[in-house]
Amino acid sequence: MADIAVVTGASGGIGAAIAKAIAEKAEGQMRLALHYRGNRGAAEALSAELPGSFLIHADLGSDEGRKALLSAVLKEGSPYILINNAGIDKPHEPALMIQESSFDSIIDVNLRTPAFLMRDFGKEMASSGSGVIINVSSILARKALIGSALYRASKAALEELTKQFAAELGPRGVRVNAVAPGFIETAMTASIPEEIRGKIRSEIALGGFGNPGAVAQAVCHLIENEYINGAVIPVDGGMSL
Repeated sequence: MADIAVVTGASGGIGAAIAKAIAEKAEGQMRLALHYRGNRGAAEALSAELPGSFLIHADLGSDEGRKALLSAVLKEGSPYILINNAGIDKPHEPALMIQESSFDSIIDVNLRTPAFLMRDFGKEMASSGSGVIINVSSILARKALIGSALYRASKAALEELTKQFAAELGPRGVRVNAVAPGFIETAMTASIPEEIRGKIRSEIALGGFGNPGAVAQAVCHLIENEYINGAVIPVDGGMSL
């Protein structure tokens, strides 16, 4: 059966860029499983660009949704790559205003979901003796920004979880790494007011926001380099320096 590369949240800017980059590198030797939850039109348009790819609609915030994703992949082949890209950054709440409902939603999507997808897909990969898992973290795992308390916590925890899975799965032939994007030109950052964008740009050594392709390039590097395990690669233009 075919090797499968799974990209969660594939209909978004970074997810779509990652899917296209993997497809280009694979040159038809691997099928793409494109997960989406909301934007079916964007997911279908992406799939149309990638011959042999297939769509999976699932709510990964539930155990049933995660099992449905794995089941759909196993029907088509053997999972070799898992990109945990799906995530949310809202609501934006200052630290003294965080709500329990916000905690539940952000932690569920940004930490619980990749944790249990790593567990379940990791078992399949370990049983075959090979595989690559890449989590999408954020510069905010290491940098304070008002309104990002819960988001920061979820991404910081995800990075530590990445390292733990890398340590335990590495001996079984499965590498686990992460990329940590800075401010990338996507729908998520498009709503940032220009005065705030200017302040952010002043903190970036390269002077501007990145493009989704830069994150995709880093992901492909982690897929291809067989001696990187447990790493978190910043893709932030030097903002974290």
